[in-house]
Amino acid sequence: METKKIISRWLIAGVAIGLTIGSCKKEQPAADDTDTQAASDNAQAESVSNDVTNMADQAAANGTSASFKMSGSELFSPCATIDVSKDTVILPSTDTVNTITIDFRASCLCKDNRYRKGQIIITQYKRWWQKNSYRMISFNGYFVGKTTDAMHQIEGTHKVTFNGPDLRTLLTSTNTTNPTWTIEAKEMKITAPNGKYHTWNSTRTREWSEGYKTPNWLDDVYLITGGADGTNSNGSGYKATITSALKRKISCSWFVSGTVEITPTGKKTRTVDFGNGTCDDKATVTIGSKTYNITK
Repeated sequence: METKKIISRWLIAGVAIGLTIGSCKKEQPAADDTDTQAASDNAQAESVSNDVTNMADQAAANGTSASFKMSGSELFSPCATIDVSKDTVILPSTDTVNTITIDFRASCLCKDNRYRKGQIIITQYKRWWQKNSYRMISFNGYFVGKTTDAMHQIEGTHKVTFNGPDLRTLLTSTNTTNPTWTIEAKEMKITAPNGKYHTWNSTRTREWSEGYKTPNWLDDVYLITGGADGTNSNGSGYKATITSALKRKISCSWFVSGTVEITPTGKKTRTVDFGNGTCDDKATVTIGSKTYNITK
């Protein structure tokens, strides 16, 4: 009996000591959330999508007799060709459809200092400057990158719908309403040379805020709003919302300002800031109280 009492006392003492030690342990601080992958991938997808839309605009305008701006195509290079099919009337209406193929061939250094190869294929319904016209954009072996050994493959589709007002009417009127487009990017896939890829879907509004009444492409400015969702190159999902319009000047290869909120699955929302108007490839990501640098 006495032996049992002694054992019980030791057990109770052991538990008490364990509780005391456990209560004295300091809680380890949570590791900082430093994941900027979703922010970086979304920024790349935004840039690629915007470039494709701009190139489709210029190919449609310069490749037909109904050209809106005739000063030349600043995004292209002599090594790129633009082939425009004849208009086909869609019966019983009088609407037209044609196909525009931008071919960068095996490798082409374009005027924005990016290398491209492959084709961008644009199917244009109605004249591109008419309200409610739209175009479907797809890709055939299309790659783009800063160097020939760092080119990313681009796949997926874009539907670009012109909301108006009619551009030709706008040129001769005092109307101050800016032209806008609705851009739907679906099943976009951007694959790096190492095989890693990220996916992207978005619905955005593109506003032509400056330059639409002049013949020079280089004074054009666009504002992009809307949202997106995707899977980053590490396989994690995220959602993105533009909280301050992304500003893109045709004279610059990157967005110069604007903010986007990125929410990766299971993580806190972080804010991407594209800058204060300076033309460069730098952006920042703020997560909590910490800010990190990324490239656009």
